[in-house]
Amino acid sequence: MPLIPRKYTAEVSLPPKRLMRKLDGDMTEYMPTINVLSSGKFMRQHKGESIYYGRCKADGFNMFYHRAKRRDGGSSGFYGKVEKSGKGSVITGWFRKPVYVYVVSLLWTAFFLLSAGGAHGAKDDKTAYFILAVGVIGLGVMLYDDSTRYIRLYLDGLKRPESRKEDSDA
Repeated sequence: MPLIPRKYTAEVSLPPKRLMRKLDGDMTEYMPTINVLSSGKFMRQHKGESIYYGRCKADGFNMFYHRAKRRDGGSSGFYGKVEKSGKGSVITGWFRKPVYVYVVSLLWTAFFLLSAGGAHGAKDDKTAYFILAVGVIGLGVMLYDDSTRYIRLYLDGLKRPESRKEDSDA
């Protein structure tokens, strides 16, 4: 569960321009937004297929994963940059949720804490505990996803530079 962003770095044998073309070709062009109608429309269009989606920029990319038959518009993604290295390219970035998910989670938590505080102030402790339980369960459902696993598999599957080892036995 990528509640806390996690750093990722990998070296790829492709030069930056070819890597960006490959990423652009493998992803469907779409960036998740807080607009529920836009996200819902995109998820319905790709209801029966699992796809990588996102956007390539000049020196980086954002990549997300959509699993077939799921509505996962607020899922975690990879926010990365591509830089030239001696053997090809270096991908560096973070696995994290979109910013709007963190904002909505914060508002959700504040709402349920205030509601539970009101119930506690009214001397109704059972209701306060129930409200807190519903809030925690909802927050867990909101923040849980396993899409970083699929994005990481894709990024790890890109061509790695070959390490040249000379045999010292000969």
